[in-house]
Amino acid sequence: MKIIDISTQYEKSRSIYRVIGLFSLAIVLFTVIYGITMSILQNVEVVGQTFVNVEFPPIHIFPVFYMKPISWLSVAIVSLVYCTLELGRERIIALSPFWKKLARITAFCVGSMALYEVFFNFALWSGLMASGAILGNLNPDVMVNPFPNPEIPWSIVFATKMYLVLTITMFYGFHFVTKLENSSKQEAA
Repeated sequence: MKIIDISTQYEKSRSIYRVIGLFSLAIVLFTVIYGITMSILQNVEVVGQTFVNVEFPPIHIFPVFYMKPISWLSVAIVSLVYCTLELGRERIIALSPFWKKLARITAFCVGSMALYEVFFNFALWSGLMASGAILGNLNPDVMVNPFPNPEIPWSIVFATKMYLVLTITMFYGFHFVTKLENSSKQEAA
């Protein structure tokens, strides 16, 4: 399999998905390795804190465009899922109706639970920011959720973005499989 194949229009579009997908995968791997390594080296006790406490590229080196590692990770995961689904279209079409329905219900349920977590995190984040504003501390990057286990608190920024990514990818997966099912039914009719 060639990564870039421009022999037909169909292969050109698949090549774009492959290149973007591989680039996204590289960003995901690099960011996750960075986050885990820095957490171990810095002995960070807040899950996800190493993903929100720096900017990349550093602002002083490239002041025009920079993002936190969690933002790079979020964008890369969404684009990786999108490209993977597009590249796997024929395999998904070939699945039996049972597996397609199972994929749809799983994506819908997981997406719904992740959506609840997004709403919960935004509500918690708003409350923490309001109380922080009263105390004169308005940095959202240092806010943590100590519940349900205070021994392992989570960064609110990290948790919210990861659950939002999960929500988006699950609902897109639900939509994608539904669209494929409907187009197969129309072709069969």
